[in-house]
Amino acid sequence: MGNSSKTPAYLIRSRHGIWYFRIVVPTYAQQRIGKKVIKRSLRTRSKREAILKASSLLIEASELIGRALPDAQLNGSSPLASLPESHLASSQNIVIPHAPAKRLSEVLEGYRQQQRLEGVSLKTLDDKQAVVDLLIRIVGDLPITDYTIETVKQFRDTVLQLPPLATRTLTQKPHLTLDMLIETADKTISITTYNNYVKNLVTVFEHAVAMELITRNPFSGMKIKLKRKVNSYRDEFTEEEIGRIFFEVKQQEGWKYWIPHLGYYGAFRLNEICQLYKEDVKIIDGIACIHVRERKPDQRLKNHSAERVIPIHHDLLKMGFVEYVSSLPDQSRVFNLRWSEKHGYSATPSKWFGRLRDKLGIEQRGRGKKDFHSFRHTIANELKQKGVSENQIGGVLGHTTGGITNTRYGKEYEPDVLKSAIGLIRSID
Repeated sequence: MGNSSKTPAYLIRSRHGIWYFRIVVPTYAQQRIGKKVIKRSLRTRSKREAILKASSLLIEASELIGRALPDAQLNGSSPLASLPESHLASSQNIVIPHAPAKRLSEVLEGYRQQQRLEGVSLKTLDDKQAVVDLLIRIVGDLPITDYTIETVKQFRDTVLQLPPLATRTLTQKPHLTLDMLIETADKTISITTYNNYVKNLVTVFEHAVAMELITRNPFSGMKIKLKRKVNSYRDEFTEEEIGRIFFEVKQQEGWKYWIPHLGYYGAFRLNEICQLYKEDVKIIDGIACIHVRERKPDQRLKNHSAERVIPIHHDLLKMGFVEYVSSLPDQSRVFNLRWSEKHGYSATPSKWFGRLRDKLGIEQRGRGKKDFHSFRHTIANELKQKGVSENQIGGVLGHTTGGITNTRYGKEYEPDVLKSAIGLIRSID
């Protein structure tokens, strides 16, 4: 007997089986909210899970619509009557004008909940949490309306005196005070790190703006401008360093052998490699390819542009990568790695590669930060120097490139188009 439970009207399912939350905004509230329809992907094919995820969004939507109630009542209308009763949260969830402002910690809790519904990784959320905790340490857990340009300046002037990895240190050793860290610091955080702090805080306070808790984001425009080029923030590997890395890698087996080779010959992000399934390695139009996608619950992409189909480099074919994958059981992952909610499958390979890099003394020998991600910079620079178009390099890396024609109306590159670009990546030997 089939499932007879009625699907709530605010749940719809796409032709791909993904559930969406969708609710029509009443006419009286559309101008204030800025939308006629509130629609969010629930990123699941499970109806049960979709109902659970949608419950929070329903409350949030009801709060937004409820805030327009006083204005509508002045016009003599009855706004909530235009919504089905099942679409509305309890009147207790409607924000009452002049109610005490939420404190930053409360706003962060709501922001985290929304971000989790949107599929943002736990690691990203924890990184933002650490910066918000740092802000609270410096100026206090104030009502969200009390954060002004003066409190932002107080935050800026304090964090620029902190040592590198301050947020990590404070998370691991919460008993330490800021004064203790500042007094013992032999060097301070970089401007880039400070700007990353601001970037995280901007997104949290932007959520407060969207929720109409504040009218202006106090962290907007508070980044410190740097004169150096964007591409100098993370350095690419030199040819000599590539040789040193793969001299060591070729002595390894299993994922320690394959993952660095895929990082170099495909310019994949580390977690994109680590979360591959056997079915993601396929033949398309006669070309062996790797499909980077977010199809299973344990697969995550950085953004929508990250989904792509990349031809497998001829050196990987000679090395037997396709045969290796074909030998695996159906439905299995390509690499047997431990999964965590925060890091996905990449934690162990990331630490291992970091130790290898330190063993070879590579980061100290370069101009900037070098890690597994530097393979992507290395390949991007190599393809650029060989005359490959920016759009095709973006297609390889999974970046949005070009103007509206390419990003909005153009489709992803077919494998045969990217095959020539991938083929330009020089052999390691």
